[in-house]
Amino acid sequence: MGNVLEPVTESKYSVIGEIRQILKDNGALNAMMSGSGPTVYGIYDNKEYAQKAFDAVKESGLAPELFISKPLNPHQ
Repeated sequence: MGNVLEPVTESKYSVIGEIRQILKDNGALNAMMSGSGPTVYGIYDNKEYAQKAFDAVKESGLAPELFISKPLNPHQ
């Protein structure tokens, strides 16, 4: 996974890296900025980790809006 715009944008808005690190610290398989920003997302193979990361980002106050999406396969 990669995004060539992420380092450029993060150099001006450090919050991107801070959120990405919180997601990784809380179980994300990977986390990165989407497109040219400002969305940062994490990929999880465990819904408990996704919820833990959601709660950690919310507690940090770094993101004005947060979402958890459901898996494509509802049996996961």
